[in-house]
Amino acid sequence: MNARRWWLEPWRLRLLALAVALGTWAAISLLAPVMLAQLDERSTDLVWQLGADHRSERRVVVVDIDDASVQRIGPWPWPRETQAKLVEALRGSGASLQMHDIVFPDERAGTQRLAEAIAASRADSPVVLAQVFALDRDHTQTVGRIAGALPAAPGTGCMQPSAEATGYVGNAPGLSALAGHVTPRLDPDGAVRRMPAVVCYDGRNYPAMALAGLLALDETSARVPLRAQPGRGPFDPAWTLTLAGMPEVRVPLDAAGDMRVPYRKARDAMVSIPAADVLEAKTGRRELLRGAWVLVGASAFGLGDTVPTALGGAVSGVEVHAQLLTGMLDDAIPFTPRAAPVLQIAWVAMAIALLLALTGLRSQAFARRASLRVLWVPLAGFAIAAVGFAMHGAALLGLGWWIGWAHPALAIALAGLCLGLAEHGRGLVEQGRLFRHLSSYLPGPVAEKIALAEPSGEIQAQRRDVTIVVADVRNFSAFCEARSPEDAARVLHRFYTSASEIVEAHGGAVEEMVGDTLIAVFNGSKPCEGHPLAGLAAARDIWLRCTEELPNLHQQDLEPLGLGVGVESGTALLGSFGPMGRRVHSVLGQTLTIALRLQSMTADLAYPVLVGAETAERVGVPFEHGELALKPLGQFLLAGLRHGIKVFTLRSLLQPGSDAEQQTLRYLRQQTSNQG
Repeated sequence: MNARRWWLEPWRLRLLALAVALGTWAAISLLAPVMLAQLDERSTDLVWQLGADHRSERRVVVVDIDDASVQRIGPWPWPRETQAKLVEALRGSGASLQMHDIVFPDERAGTQRLAEAIAASRADSPVVLAQVFALDRDHTQTVGRIAGALPAAPGTGCMQPSAEATGYVGNAPGLSALAGHVTPRLDPDGAVRRMPAVVCYDGRNYPAMALAGLLALDETSARVPLRAQPGRGPFDPAWTLTLAGMPEVRVPLDAAGDMRVPYRKARDAMVSIPAADVLEAKTGRRELLRGAWVLVGASAFGLGDTVPTALGGAVSGVEVHAQLLTGMLDDAIPFTPRAAPVLQIAWVAMAIALLLALTGLRSQAFARRASLRVLWVPLAGFAIAAVGFAMHGAALLGLGWWIGWAHPALAIALAGLCLGLAEHGRGLVEQGRLFRHLSSYLPGPVAEKIALAEPSGEIQAQRRDVTIVVADVRNFSAFCEARSPEDAARVLHRFYTSASEIVEAHGGAVEEMVGDTLIAVFNGSKPCEGHPLAGLAAARDIWLRCTEELPNLHQQDLEPLGLGVGVESGTALLGSFGPMGRRVHSVLGQTLTIALRLQSMTADLAYPVLVGAETAERVGVPFEHGELALKPLGQFLLAGLRHGIKVFTLRSLLQPGSDAEQQTLRYLRQQTSNQG
């Protein structure tokens, strides 16, 4: 094998394509990790939107401080007395738990009244207030340390894992209610998709509002320090947080201690009641609130409590906590299993194996059209990547597994693209090699035309004004009888090679090489200006060069090899003939017949090159162009023709003392007597 072509071996080329694909994937993963992460997250948003449950959720009810409530009750912030009335109204409506996504950081009028309302509700409708932490050190100064009351879970020392805070905003010291943090993780696009289960500040643990609500309902859990257990099995989350008094509640966490928000409930499935309706005791609201877990939040314009989520644009932040609560109740908090990387690698390996099988397919349609592999392999790569997204969505909605698909999809798509490009490149190289092989059997322009056209069973030929040169090795049959086939092949190979070089040098094209005969056409498949003169020059050079290259047989008791050349100009039919399954490219017509007959007469007349009347007429007689000078030999009747033609030879090829003229006269007398 040519060392420069080693990489064209299919398996080497495919391995190289896969190496390029995986290298590109690694580079993109290193240089643009945020882009891939956002692709994962935004595509997961689409899964949530398509698979959202529209059935009404009655266990968790949102009490919304909306624009209508602000218009009816008064501008925000409402007096603490109004907030106390809201707490009392919710308790009176039978709410079993109240979670207020509101921070009361300063002492002001009515704080004591609010504190009393919260204390009175502790037994039958416990109240959880909000507190905010700064998880980024760059935001510590903007959040600061405001207020002194910062209710924490029991125990000291940061839970493993937890989010470390650098600042906080707490509630006024007089408000001794339970509190839960409302500090989400913000993705680069600003959307909320994760929430730290526990925030650690100054060695104390502060649960998220949804967890704080569960702790408020269970005294046993509220007295026991929060603990998380690391995952053991391949399909377990990285960590699992459990509550001592609620063993059925298992909250999966990722390695950073975050809960992934389950946006399983459609926004229209959440029951939302305007806060003004609760304060004004509107008819029908008590039934919705009785026994429900109530989340109080603000969506009114200008209150600054709106965040982007997976289900749409900016919504009230309280909806995030509502989704978390319903997920905890349904044991449906999504998580990434510990085996997710293995699943991704296995998926990529299976996809690459399928793509390799597709590139190696040689049967049926792929065998008929290799170009199909170039098209279908990249498309298959993209299709398999899309299947990965579908599997990611199915695992999320069916099993609660967030596996991620962007990284494996990118690797698979790049593998398909690179394999397709590799097949395309190899196809181009193979086509080039086939074209070069075809050009060695046919004239270059003809080979190019055939290569670009569909096979046909029709005659594809055209008339051309040409000059045809026929060269033949005389006595070659006797030589083949006496010598080995290898010797005969070497003689023919040298003759064909030298004659072809001469023809191409003079602007002609070799149309056929049959037996010991070579047929060249000037102004046929490729244009040749002044083709009669070019044909004469080629005929002369062929005889001079190829005669010297013929083996000397005088000492081998064999008849010597000779060379005869016939030249004629005129109209000929040039093209392809035969059935679709077996075509031949050839030249037909009387011009070829005359050139063949002239070549046959060279042995009888002892002139090595004979020229027909049409060629002589076109170059002009008397004609002399350097060493190309025509000499008339007379008029001859060629075999197969009804009329005689004038025959000429090249004067420069006559040797002094040659008996060619006497032999020509004898041939003419014999022809005359035959006619008589």
